[in-house]
This record gives sequence, structure tokens and C-alpha cells, in this order.
Amino acid sequence: MDDKISNKLRLIPSNPGVYLMKNATGKIIYIGKAKNLKKRINSYFTKTQFELPKTEILVSKIADFEYIVTRTEIDALILEANLIKKHRPKFNAALKDDKKYPYIKIDVKNNFPKVIVTRTILKDGSKYFGPYTEAHSIRRTLNLLEKVFRLRICNRKIPRENTNNPSFDQPCLNFQINKCDAPCIGNISYKNYRKKVEQVILFLKGKTDEIVKQLQKAMEQASEKNQFEKATELRDQIIRIGKISTKQIVRKTNLEDLDIIGIGRDDKLCCVVILKIREGRLIKKEHYFMENTYGKSNGNILNRFLTQYYNFQEDIAPKILTQTNPEDKELVSKWLNAEIFIPQKGDKKKLVEMAKQNAFLLVEEKKLAHLKSAHRTVFAVKELKDKLHLPKLPRKISAFDESNLQGSEAVASMVFFDNGKPKKSQYRRFKIKTVSGINDYLMIEEAVTRYLSHLEEKKYETPDMILIDGGKGQLTFAKKALEKYPYKIELFSIAKRLEEVFSINSNEPIIIPKTSYALKLLQQIRDEAHRFAIKYHKTLRNRKTSMSVLDRIPGIGRKRKMALLKYFHSLINIKRSSINDLQEVSGISKKIAVTIYNYLHKKTPRNIGE
Repeated sequence: MDDKISNKLRLIPSNPGVYLMKNATGKIIYIGKAKNLKKRINSYFTKTQFELPKTEILVSKIADFEYIVTRTEIDALILEANLIKKHRPKFNAALKDDKKYPYIKIDVKNNFPKVIVTRTILKDGSKYFGPYTEAHSIRRTLNLLEKVFRLRICNRKIPRENTNNPSFDQPCLNFQINKCDAPCIGNISYKNYRKKVEQVILFLKGKTDEIVKQLQKAMEQASEKNQFEKATELRDQIIRIGKISTKQIVRKTNLEDLDIIGIGRDDKLCCVVILKIREGRLIKKEHYFMENTYGKSNGNILNRFLTQYYNFQEDIAPKILTQTNPEDKELVSKWLNAEIFIPQKGDKKKLVEMAKQNAFLLVEEKKLAHLKSAHRTVFAVKELKDKLHLPKLPRKISAFDESNLQGSEAVASMVFFDNGKPKKSQYRRFKIKTVSGINDYLMIEEAVTRYLSHLEEKKYETPDMILIDGGKGQLTFAKKALEKYPYKIELFSIAKRLEEVFSINSNEPIIIPKTSYALKLLQQIRDEAHRFAIKYHKTLRNRKTSMSVLDRIPGIGRKRKMALLKYFHSLINIKRSSINDLQEVSGISKKIAVTIYNYLHKKTPRNIGE
């Protein structure tokens, strides 16, 4: 520790506040808060060992620090969240790319405010709703607002005092297409417009029942005054809101306002999902990927998320349901003026589980998208071990399939995957010898038996696992083959229809999630075995067809037959050739060429002359 830091440590007060750690270039690398700044900052420089390697790395890079004293710990919490958003330090767990998310903004200080989309949040007295993590969500919301409430979207300046004598003679196109009430020409009063603004705010908070009550009351008043046109308009507005609300109901019996938070994690990836429920309706699902979470507890991550997410939120539910408590539960709860708790049973617990499941699936998608192919296959092998409950990693996998056409030219194939990648030098093909007719089970048994009989030879690698393309029947006969030899090889099959995996140790199928890397790897191996079997079957079938036809032509022996196939590549090309073309082949005279041509076109000497 250098003298500069030692001297500064002596002067730190014991007040609450925020501290900023800097590297040698003066860049802020970590921001934290403390109830007692002196104790917290000193702990970084007096400890010899830390629980996390990441903390050791952080401390090794600290060249200087600053601190800001606050009146209370809550003030420190708010200041810390603001500074993290501003500086985005390398070692802080933060909402990833949160600045890119759009918000809906209503400038309530304006006489006739618009509803706009913004990516910049300012403390300017406006109300902000969001963020919206998906572009289609904000487009859908704006479209609904235009249809239901018809607030202005134009840039005309409308002074409040001029509404009785508007300076505009003609409304813009939005009025004509029924998307605006045209306050610019005095078509709606300041008072009525502000009522609509308040209704939009309630709508964005999910308080649709309150809006409907207000509109029903206004509709009844209009009817009593014989203002039937206005009453009809209000009725249509109620119907539109009702249609929106019915699509969003989650629990009809539970009309609480809740924010449900779930965390999904895998290695260095972390996603937080928040479900916003208002009056028993799910009005929005948002998700955020958190940075710098490796080695952090869920409580720490949740603490960071809550302080950053709710920093500019207008709409905070009185109850926040989570899967774990944030580290500073009491402090955060007091700051948000909301109850934070972990439900232990019932529908609320199910909602938290739903949020967790959504977060986990988003992590899986992110992992699949960003992992390179090589890393993905290694991960799939590791996951396969867990899903199939294997004692060791199935690095080497042999897969079998068979192919035949009504029992003829029956073949089987074996493909070999090493660490999730095909190893074609180990592929094998089998022409079925002992099975007559159609019997898929016996064909698989013969192929596996013949393969295992050669494993002692050095050119063959012993697999950790054998995979059979088929169901329980094919697996049973593969087991018979395996029992003939002393090898300890895991044995499974995968059925195409429902992608069920069968084991020799259970009658029930193993259901692996469709998004799992393990299932995708099994499907890839199975499909490769099928492709290889089909290819071999077609080769034999074509070879048999080609050879048998040429063998029946008088004067065509093996040498001429091979010369024809080498020159034309296939029987079809030979059939399409003229007599002159056939003579181009070495060893084929004009007489032989005529014989070949006549035979392949079924012409006799008599009808040639005709």
C-alpha cells in the first residue's frame, strides 16, 4: 500500500456514503455504498484473503479512491445507483446495455402533453414508463394509446390560454383518421384533455378498472344530459379497454398489484425477469441481462437490480415477490416504500417460479446464440452426462441405424462422434448377411454384434456410449448384442416421433427438454447415422442395377463393363448415349456399340430396319 492511500485511509469518516475505486489511469472501476465508510474502505486494504478471486483482482488494480458522504444510508443507496448508471464501472454488476431501452414519456408540465418515446431519462418532472425491452411491445402500446385515448402526437404548440380562440384553423391528418381529439383547434378543452392524460397514466400503470369506472360514470352523466353522441363515444372507449384487459388476466380472484422477479443463471450469464401484475392482470414482462455477476450471490444481484431498475420508475408495486432476499432488504424496502418477500406456497410462489423459468430459458437462448460451435458441443457432452445420469462424460459415441427396401439390399451404418464432433475415420458400414426379409430388430443386433467383435483391433476406438436409432424394441436387441461381450458401454436409443430417449435400465422414456444442448447433440448423431445408412443403401442398389443390366448384354465382359461405367459414370448416361458416343469408349467397336444400344433400347435386328 502506498503512502497516498495510507494517508487518505486515516481521514475517512464513519458516516454513510458512497466510495469510488480508481485504477492507475484514474478511471472508476468500482462503486459501492457503505453504512460506515471508514470500515468498508479500510477492509479492502487490510484483508489478506478474500472470498472471491474477483475481489482480489479488483484490489490489485486500485490505485486511488474517492468517497461521498451522505446524510442517510438510503441517500447512499440512491446515489450509488445513479453513479453506477453514469460511469458503468467494470467490476459492478449492472443492467447490461440499459441505456438502449426505450421508455414512454409524458411531459405532464406541458399544457397539452404528448406521449412520446425516449431513450434518455431526465429529472424534468415528466413521467416515464418502461423500459421496453422488445420493440414490438412499445409499438403495440403506442398503437393502443392512439386508438383508445387519442392524445395528440403532432408538434404544434398549443398555449393553454388560447384554447378558446385557437390559432390553428385546420386540424392535422391525425384528427381526420380518428387518432387525435385536435386540441389545436379547440376541439377538446384543457380540463377534458388533462383527464385523458390522467387516464393514460393509469392505463400505463395497469389500472384499467379505475379508468373503466371513470368512463362509466362520465357515460351515465352524458346520457342523463341527452349527450348521446358523447355517451356512445365513451361506451366504445370502455369496450376497447375491456378487450385489452381480458387478454391480460392472470388470476381473476387476485386483484393485487405485484412485481414478480425471477433470476436465471448459468456460469457467467445472468438474466433477471420481472413480471408486472396490476389488478390481477399481467401487463408486461421485461428481462435484463446483468453484467459482472460471476461469483456473486443472488441476494447481491437482486440488490443491484432493484436499485438500478426502480431508480427512475414511476410505477412501483406495493409488493415485490422474489426468489431470494436482497442483501439490503430493509434498506431497499424502505427506499422503495414496498414490501419485499419470498412466497412459500400458493399462486404467488407459482408466479415466482414462472419468472425464474422465463429467466432460465432466456439464459439458455443467450448461451446458444453466443457460444462458439466448439464450446457448444463440449457443453452438450457435459449436459448429456447429467441428463442421462452417466458415471462419466460420454466423449466417444457410436450410433447405429439400418436401411432396406422391402428387405432387399439391407444395410446398417455406424457413425462415431468424439467430443460432440463427427470422426469419419471411425465410420463403418455393414451389409446385412444373416437376416432375410424385413426385421429391423435383428438387423440392428447383427450390426452391433459385428462392430463389437472388431473392437479389439487397434484401428477401432471403444465408445463410451452406443446410441440406436429407434425405440425400445431396437434397444432390446442391441442389448442382446452387447451382452455377448465384456465391454462396459452405456446403451441408449432415441425415437423420432416424440424424441424420447430410452435406457436399458428403465421402461419409462427419458424426456430431455427441446432446448437442451444434450438433445440437440443426440438428434445430430442420430440424423448422421440415418444419412450414412441411406447413402450406403442407395449405393448398393444403384450398383446392383447397373451391373445386372450390363452383365446381360452379349459380348460385354468385366473389362468392357468397367470401361463403360468409367467413361459414362452411370447406366442412365449409357442409355442416353448414341452408337457413335458408345464407340468413343476404349474396347467398344461399332458392332458392340450397336449391340449395347439395341439391348438397352429393346430393339431387335428386324425393327431396326423398319
